[in-house]
Amino acid sequence: MAAVAQRRRGIAARRSARGRAGRSKAPASDAPAVPRIDRLVLALGAGCAGAAGILYVLTAAREIVVGDSPEFVTVAFTLGVAHPPGYPVMTLLGHLFSLLPLDQPAFRVNLVSVVCGAATVGIVYLTAWRLTGERWASALMALLLAVNPLFWRWSLVAEVFPLNNLLAATMIYLLVLWQERPERTRFLVLAAFVGGLGMSNHQTIVLLLPAVLFLLWRQRAVLFARPRVLGACVLACLAGLVPYVYLPWAAAHHPPLSWGSISSLDGLIGHFLRRDYGTGQLVGAAEYQGGSPVARVLALLESFGPVNGPLVLLGAVQAYRRVRWYFWFAAAAFALAGPGFVLYSNVNLSVGGILFVLERFFLLSMVITAPLIAFGIVLLAESAAAALRGRRRIAYLATAAGALAAVVGTVAIAYAGIDQSRNSVASDFANDVLATLEPNAILLAGGDESVLPISYVQAVEGNRTDVTLIMLGLLRTDWYLNQIKQRHPDLVIPFARFDGGAGTTRALVDANPGRPIGVIWAAPDDSLKTSYWYYSRGLVLRLLPMSQDVTLDEMTAENDRLLATYHSPSPEALKAGTFESAILAQYSMSAFRVGEEYEHAKLYDGARQWYERALSMNPALTVASWRLSQLPPP
Repeated sequence: MAAVAQRRRGIAARRSARGRAGRSKAPASDAPAVPRIDRLVLALGAGCAGAAGILYVLTAAREIVVGDSPEFVTVAFTLGVAHPPGYPVMTLLGHLFSLLPLDQPAFRVNLVSVVCGAATVGIVYLTAWRLTGERWASALMALLLAVNPLFWRWSLVAEVFPLNNLLAATMIYLLVLWQERPERTRFLVLAAFVGGLGMSNHQTIVLLLPAVLFLLWRQRAVLFARPRVLGACVLACLAGLVPYVYLPWAAAHHPPLSWGSISSLDGLIGHFLRRDYGTGQLVGAAEYQGGSPVARVLALLESFGPVNGPLVLLGAVQAYRRVRWYFWFAAAAFALAGPGFVLYSNVNLSVGGILFVLERFFLLSMVITAPLIAFGIVLLAESAAAALRGRRRIAYLATAAGALAAVVGTVAIAYAGIDQSRNSVASDFANDVLATLEPNAILLAGGDESVLPISYVQAVEGNRTDVTLIMLGLLRTDWYLNQIKQRHPDLVIPFARFDGGAGTTRALVDANPGRPIGVIWAAPDDSLKTSYWYYSRGLVLRLLPMSQDVTLDEMTAENDRLLATYHSPSPEALKAGTFESAILAQYSMSAFRVGEEYEHAKLYDGARQWYERALSMNPALTVASWRLSQLPPP
């Protein structure tokens, strides 16, 4: 009897142990079998990335385009320092690409984004395959991401966001590998390094941190058992920040573009923290702030498109059922990088062109949620199979055909509007401005759409280096004023600081009487009013002393000659929603200003002709339409 009782106690103890083990084990839906990689998996991933790469190469910009692209190309070629936080990884990678033996300089650096965009497609494919175990659904997901108009558009020009996409996608993939087998902590350490490298490229990758902390907590037993792993992760992340050492090194060599003239640890920290823009703010200018937060969130959601967006929602349902930890990871990451960030950004989308600035930040959300598209495709296929009473093959083929049709349809519809391969608006404008100026001129210019293309054309292409470009938006900063004095010893600057007192635009102009001075944008103060007037000479306002006069016939002849040589873009050729419309406005204002002079002289027929000429160049120039309507009838 004692032996029987002992055996029963033993059986009960084993049952209890099995019960405790079962309760401590993650549910089956949260621990799918680890898929084995094979040649077909690699071939499909390479095929998706290759197809995206071919599409991107065909449509990539051969020249600079509006935005930050001219700056990134310039600092890549000249090993300069970009605006805060400096983007050293992009600069160094761009410099490597600038060495490619291709005829078009800007195209070389634009290829960084092409390669990063295509590689992101391949990495996200691998992530989705490991999560779903479905090659076909993961491949379709990768293609749908690749042709998303926003993702596609920003994979064609030199920018930091495609590289940010690649680094974020790689970090997520490494974390997925770690979650499959938590004891393989090397994947976690590699993910930490990639995260630090991402911080050396674009700081928004830090928005993934709460989701990463969730995964760390999920595997806390492994980490508590091996505490050195967290220390290794910290060191790996710090190693990823090493590229920031490049910034003071580059600044010490005085390249053509060197934002901040970093020469100290405090200067480096300030650059990293974006003090010039206001740390904690996306945009510093008050006129761009505010607006409807709902409009910003809606713009984010609309960027996913009518196919990818619903598939992400369906995929979230499927991921919750099958791989719940990933559902919570993706939900946390998207909540902060998506709606959380756009709410924080505080930009007013009612201001024209500001969506062009904000939309780039939507890309991280797309990378985070892309694997959910594969889950959504699987759910659609399974639902179709159930509706067709188990005809699985037909259901899956129909789902795949529908997804492929969406890919092909998107390419067919969006290709012409996205294609940048023939876009030369920014470079043509810069060359036209420089061609307008007399030899040894000084150009006082503002607006990124003006100064960045001009600085690229001078620094990289070597065109009109006799012209001294002064960026009016930076003139009040001490570091920039010191740079100008160092780079242009022939330019007389009679003040230590541009402060509106001793340091004024008039003082600068008066100190350089022998040099022609042109202006684009508004002068930063009113000191010129009593001594100089603006003579409209094509794209540039030429500063002339009050004592110097120009006849209307002379102005007409000179502007006729200049306009005949310009490369004014047609309104139909402009990329919608970009700053190219501001460039077209400058071309049309060249004609409009001549019309104003005719109107002031009460020569209304001549005014009408020039206003109509301005409108023929730019039908959206409402001021010309209004002034035309106010003229006396012929």
